[in-house]
Amino acid sequence: MKDYLKLGFTAPKQLYKAVKMSRKQLFYYFALLSLIVTVSMASLLMNVMGNLKEDGQEITEKLPSFEIVNDKLVTEEETESYVHQTESFLFFFDPNNSIQEEEIDSNVERLNVPIGIGLMDDQFYLNIMGQSLPVSYTQLDRFTDSNFKDIMQDMGRFSPVVLIFTFVVTYLASSISLLYEWLIIALFANILKTFSRITLPFGKIARMALIALSVPTTIFAIFETLGLFIPYTFEITLGFSLYFVYRSLKAYIDKQKI
Repeated sequence: MKDYLKLGFTAPKQLYKAVKMSRKQLFYYFALLSLIVTVSMASLLMNVMGNLKEDGQEITEKLPSFEIVNDKLVTEEETESYVHQTESFLFFFDPNNSIQEEEIDSNVERLNVPIGIGLMDDQFYLNIMGQSLPVSYTQLDRFTDSNFKDIMQDMGRFSPVVLIFTFVVTYLASSISLLYEWLIIALFANILKTFSRITLPFGKIARMALIALSVPTTIFAIFETLGLFIPYTFEITLGFSLYFVYRSLKAYIDKQKI
């Protein structure tokens, strides 16, 4: 594991050595990169925690009565969908299926709000610093507006339960986001492999792609921890990672010729 860490951060030209990674090492490396992103996101969340209680109270004051029944959000009276913004939250209440996930994501990014919350007709949707986490209502049966108000009131308290909940949710969101980036990079890297006429299975190329994520993922995590938000982070990460993979594939070809 130590050798692959050194490889990812100091010798991206030799990524081809990652083809020897075991599945266990691959899992641990992915978990480590997810943790790096999580620490960055969690530190930002801690910075805004002071405003969460007041902002959460502001949101819940307007919240209609509702209950999750048969995996659907049901209101006591006919209620229109609406959006409420505070300094810390961008809250979407949508029992009418009129708001899409993409709309939440784009508005969170455009308005530079740390947390986006969507109580939608068929799912609970959370966006933390651009990282999305949809939760099916099958896991929240009989969940009511009172339960939601209790959670929002506890958000501003630094209790062990809140801290653990924040870490777990943030880690899940980070893992899903990282998995998406890894898959996209691995697919493009596989195309590069095909053009280079290298006979390596997709699983080996995917290992190289994960190691290639190390530097850009860590750099952007550090920037976000310092409160510096850089646009087009995914595109930049994709570009650098594929460049590292390309350089490594060339080195692999040169090695095979020796």
